[in-house]
Amino acid sequence: MVRETGLRCRLDDGTTLVADAWRPEGDGRWPVLLQRLPYGRSVASTPVLPHPTWFARRGYAVVVQDCRGRGDSTGTFAPFVHEAADGAEAIEWAARLPFADGRVATYGFSYQGLNQLYAAAQRPPSLRAIAPMMCCPDPYDGWTYEGGLRRWPFVCFWAAQLAGQDQRTGPIPFDTGALPLAAALGPTPPPWFVEWLEHPTDDDYWAARRPDLDAIDVPAFTVGGWFDDFSSGTAAVSRRLRAETWFGPWAHMPWGTRHGGVDLGADASPAPAWDAVAAFFDRVFAGDRARRSTVRYHVLGEGWREAAAWPPPSSSERWVGRSATGNAGSRWGDGVLAPADGASADVTGADVTGADVPSTLVVEPLVPHPGGPPDFDDDGVAQDRRDVLCYTSAPLAAPLVIAGEPVVRLTTACDRPSHDVVVTLAVVDDGAGTARLISSTASRAASRTPAGEDRPWTLTLRPIACRIAAGQRLRLSVSGARFPAFDRNPHTATDDPSTPASA
Repeated sequence: MVRETGLRCRLDDGTTLVADAWRPEGDGRWPVLLQRLPYGRSVASTPVLPHPTWFARRGYAVVVQDCRGRGDSTGTFAPFVHEAADGAEAIEWAARLPFADGRVATYGFSYQGLNQLYAAAQRPPSLRAIAPMMCCPDPYDGWTYEGGLRRWPFVCFWAAQLAGQDQRTGPIPFDTGALPLAAALGPTPPPWFVEWLEHPTDDDYWAARRPDLDAIDVPAFTVGGWFDDFSSGTAAVSRRLRAETWFGPWAHMPWGTRHGGVDLGADASPAPAWDAVAAFFDRVFAGDRARRSTVRYHVLGEGWREAAAWPPPSSSERWVGRSATGNAGSRWGDGVLAPADGASADVTGADVTGADVPSTLVVEPLVPHPGGPPDFDDDGVAQDRRDVLCYTSAPLAAPLVIAGEPVVRLTTACDRPSHDVVVTLAVVDDGAGTARLISSTASRAASRTPAGEDRPWTLTLRPIACRIAAGQRLRLSVSGARFPAFDRNPHTATDDPSTPASA
């Protein structure tokens, strides 16, 4: 292997991007795999992906480049702003390197996935394929915000991570989101972070930063994780680009087999996905430019399945949640979840007839709420709370597989001008005494809702594939807050947390 360091790419505006390369020995020319990242090029996504030498041994020249304003590259870093033009120029520069054969593909996960989408939408002539993994195609919904709620731990941690690198303040703990902002970011928060806070709604600021997926005309490969914060975004990439896809039981990093204290076994290893992305590049550079939307997805509790696209073909079933007395607060309330007429699920003692009384809950934004997005964790502590409505099924008489993106429809009325809805889906195992989260979503009322007026919601939960065993139960929970997983809503419709009020 040969490693070349300090390769310089001078952009049209005078900015210099610096890269390292790994390639086979000799004077040959090889197709290039390009990765661009803001964390320092020596990292090269190796917390989750094989080292560049692994790809180089397969006959590729791997080039890893610092983004503008990061590492040794000049200019000012502004997330999502320069990646389209910078990425397209970097692709053509990489194609002209002395060891390159003129063909380039890009790869990487997270921010390294999103910046591929920006560059590919510019249609650089030398680009042959992309592999954006575990990423979101929308910098607003699914990256910075979710349904209008700030994804507080992720946003705070990510900003603090980059600010810490800039200010040389050392590593930032992952639980930064629970700390005061000043402690997390230091005396000078990055200007782009301040801008994010100043744009809590999906306005022109975000529209100008959204990549045009319809302009991408090369084959794509993606990897998603059921427990990744970007799982919904990855599903969107899979659908929109008709990408070859692997969905496994993995978190953002590392891609492991143990979640929520449960060892999912060797069958859940990400190693086959690494081999699959390499095989994807092999096929593309052999001349196959067809888009193949084959999806491999891991069903929790069962194993791998294959489908032509995501979501896989399935029957749609409607379940109903109701309370006979309006006392659905906590898992000890009388909230019931049961299949509606026509559903095939066999639930012992299911009954959706009788009274259905609206349940009332009080939401206090200053009270922290344990738990976060699904990581197969036991959410039973949160479901003990009276400010969480729980609708629980009877034990299943036969196994049930859920594969797709569940949709929840509900109606709320609130005495404040703004309120949030947070919905989670859990698998209840009475024998183990657990209620493990498998999917969730959150949404904020974007405009004033007159006090007492009904507001309908249609909420799409995160993608999941899970086998519910006979004897286990399903539980749908609804709450009005989940801090610090999401930011506090002061219920004033102004985003001013200085005057919080219960709702």
